[in-house]
Amino acid sequence: MQKSLTPRYLIIGLILIWAVYALLPTWEYENMSEEKKEELRTLGELEKTESRIIRQGLDLKGGMYIVLEADIPLLVTNLASMKDTRLEKLIDSARKQSLSENQDFISVFEQQVKIDGLKLSRYYHEQGASLDEIITSLNGEADDAINRVLEILQNRVDQFGVSEPTIQKQGKHRIVVELAGIQDSERARALLQSTALLEFYLVKNVAVTNEVISQLDNALKGDVDLASSIKQDTKELEEKEDKEDKSSTTVSELFGDQEEVPLDQSTKDEGSSDDIFLEAPFSGLLSAIPGDMGIDEKNLYAFRKLLKRDEVRSTLENANGQFLLSQQAEPVAPNSPEKYYRLYYLETKPELTGGIVEEARADLGSLGGGSAGQPVVSLSMNSEGSRTWSRVTGANVGERIAIVLDQKVHMAPSIREKIPGGRTQIEGFADLDEAKDLAIILRAGALPAPVNIIEERIVGPSLGADSISQGTQAVLIGLVSVLIFMLVYYKLAGTVADFALVWNILLVLAVLASLQATLTLPGIAGLILTVGMSIDANVIIFERIREELRKGKTPKAAIDSGYDRALTTIIDANVTTLIASLVLYQFGTGPIKGFATVLFWGILISMFTAVFITRTIFNAYVSNRTLTKLSI
Repeated sequence: MQKSLTPRYLIIGLILIWAVYALLPTWEYENMSEEKKEELRTLGELEKTESRIIRQGLDLKGGMYIVLEADIPLLVTNLASMKDTRLEKLIDSARKQSLSENQDFISVFEQQVKIDGLKLSRYYHEQGASLDEIITSLNGEADDAINRVLEILQNRVDQFGVSEPTIQKQGKHRIVVELAGIQDSERARALLQSTALLEFYLVKNVAVTNEVISQLDNALKGDVDLASSIKQDTKELEEKEDKEDKSSTTVSELFGDQEEVPLDQSTKDEGSSDDIFLEAPFSGLLSAIPGDMGIDEKNLYAFRKLLKRDEVRSTLENANGQFLLSQQAEPVAPNSPEKYYRLYYLETKPELTGGIVEEARADLGSLGGGSAGQPVVSLSMNSEGSRTWSRVTGANVGERIAIVLDQKVHMAPSIREKIPGGRTQIEGFADLDEAKDLAIILRAGALPAPVNIIEERIVGPSLGADSISQGTQAVLIGLVSVLIFMLVYYKLAGTVADFALVWNILLVLAVLASLQATLTLPGIAGLILTVGMSIDANVIIFERIREELRKGKTPKAAIDSGYDRALTTIIDANVTTLIASLVLYQFGTGPIKGFATVLFWGILISMFTAVFITRTIFNAYVSNRTLTKLSI
């Protein structure tokens, strides 16, 4: 018997080790001081730590709950190639009716067109010839627009540093946004409601960039407090990677257009790394990467703090320039663990904005061209954009132009020649998927669906703290009550059930941490419910064992028969709850999904602990004993 239990022991042991491993980051994070969190944030490691913890939802952490609705009437108006009073009145009437009757705008608009007898192809000839074709096209444009808005909002919400934002569609044209931990409501509203900002900036040449970096170093050098702060931000990274003078890159090294100045021998002496931040505090954070200058992702926080200093802002304002980063950090070499953001020094005013882009399409380059068979993005511009694009490209051949969306540089290709006609191609993509992503971004910037806030709630942090306190208290009271009842009523068997119950809660929390799930107030309710479901399974098993003992069976035989008889009942009782949780997860939003997640995994784990773990304990208990009576 003992030999047959060994695989069970191994399984239980491995699961226990995994659960402790999964929950350890949450334990460390909850007991971490604010100073330690700030230190990790400076080193760029806080996000990694937060990705492994059980996150708190809006109702526990506080924040904002916003429901946005796409302005489909305005979108339909903008899609019209020709507008007149008759069309505008019809759209306005359809808007009012759809709001009053809570109907889909485009469906109401179609009905109004039929009643009025308006020939829609006159205004939407690009969408089709017949009414059905135009309405189908408008529905497609509305769906496409709302999907593009979702993408834009996700990009913008990342600026907040929200640990677990919720951004999802509700119905056809509504978007639900939950920003846990956000209290700056005005900033959130502005961020969510503003249109996508697509801009084209000229990249300043090497000489100008060198000069402004030198000015920044001169403006900041000698500041002992600043140097100390930068040293503290980079010290742990330097120790960890054991790289001397990582931050002592000179401007000439970054751009290569000046005579290379050899490092003084003194830089190898102890304390030389301290001096670089006194003499070159700005360029000391820069790194040379292929084709550009970059910022180590672990130094990003320190660099952003530097950009906020008055000396830096004043220097950049006087120089009519700005520093912007690439969208994401990338390794500079294959399989390299180090990742860098590309840093660009741009003009302060854009040459073009996204409003000039009429179409952006990802495809493979045509035969006969330099990009034949390679992924490209083809751009089409309106008449105004065509004229400006022709002038800009003609006057800046050989220079680079940055494509910027929401203050992030997505690409900075070189201008090879003057481009007339408003049609151009962007090339240099790793694959077609990358080209498609950029095309989506460009289209999203060109024609986002306007959105309006129709519902807004703000949950204060104190209310969230109260919810956590009350929820924790409810879990503890329920848990202790159940533990005591099982111990008193079932004696030794109750002790086994209590052990399984603690296991159940431990494993549920470990699963939530592993899935990076969000714990909400309904989720806590789901956790309490799983406590009851877990005990229910054990009660069924124990009652079956009692029945077998009354028949005169030995404790070992009674245990085997009791578990076998109870298994079908336990499965039947829990499968229906599992189905309900899946339905809730599929169709629910926000906290409801949190409840469904906890309930689903809680039910699965309760069946596992009741059937597998408790049986293993009973089998181990009776395997080496000649029992004539079982305490149950």
